[in-house]
Amino acid sequence: MEDWSQFLGSLGARVVDGQVESFGEQPADYPALLETDVLCALHDLGILEVTGPQSRNFLQGQTTTDFAAAGPGVLRGACCNAQGRVFTVFTAVATARGYLLVMPRALVESSRATLARYAALSRVGLEDVSAAYRILGLAGPDCEATLARAGLSAGEPAADSTLAIPHDADRHLLLVPAAVAPDRWQALAARARPVGAPLWHLADIRAGIVNLVPETGEQFLPQMLNLHLHGAVSFTKGCYTGQEVVARSQYRGKLKRHLQRLGITTAKAPRPGTEIRSPDSPQVAGTVLEAVAAGADHCEALAVLRAGAEANPTLDFGAGPQPIEVLPLPAAAVSG
Repeated sequence: MEDWSQFLGSLGARVVDGQVESFGEQPADYPALLETDVLCALHDLGILEVTGPQSRNFLQGQTTTDFAAAGPGVLRGACCNAQGRVFTVFTAVATARGYLLVMPRALVESSRATLARYAALSRVGLEDVSAAYRILGLAGPDCEATLARAGLSAGEPAADSTLAIPHDADRHLLLVPAAVAPDRWQALAARARPVGAPLWHLADIRAGIVNLVPETGEQFLPQMLNLHLHGAVSFTKGCYTGQEVVARSQYRGKLKRHLQRLGITTAKAPRPGTEIRSPDSPQVAGTVLEAVAAGADHCEALAVLRAGAEANPTLDFGAGPQPIEVLPLPAAAVSG
């Protein structure tokens, strides 16, 4: 990964703590950049590989996703603990060996260790293969044409084993073998402007796509993260770890915490896991999941808030009360 960071640095990337922060762009440039094709290096994502003939059955019993009913293509899902709290979110794609689960890199090893408790009985292999790939994000109105010109087709491995998987409208994740990543980057950068990962994560926030980190894992039910609105939770497939709690909250309970997209007047985005407090209650009002600068003096965030907390004109993210605006999340069809 150090060689990869050095390669990107030689092309103008500003790399901070292993993450590509920018290629010279500023948050003020984001509105225009979001209308063009852009290319991102997503160092914060990793890959857990599940292998063996029982891979599908294993994942059927350990995730919120209905792998048994799924056809070919990409699946989004989550893994929960016995209390129904999500410890990782993922995007899964089938391979000849089993499945690749793309998830936050910081959660790959802990997820592997947790799932390994059940893997021996299912005779599946679990391996952190993050180092074998470089994960890129390609976004923009012409990204399909850019993929085609690069010899890539969503869901089909290319000759060099690069795999493109749909992520969201006009966005794809590219799983590129490490050995060919520099050549792939150069070819794609000829058609899409290189930018830092924050722009990609701002698009995630606006799409309501949740990314977890260790500080936010094992705290929230899938519905608190709106995963059921993104096709990531099946309520009909049967048992999986945490299923009873998840189903009970769906059919019998009323959630007291909900995902919100917020605009915050601040020059410094709060870190994931930051506790949020409101002026009307001594209780913690919520938790920041992710926040990204969207301008010189404001940022956008996904947060899980206690019901009613979003009605406050200001919330405290650890530096005193700051003005907020509740921003819309995209409508999505309910799955499962």
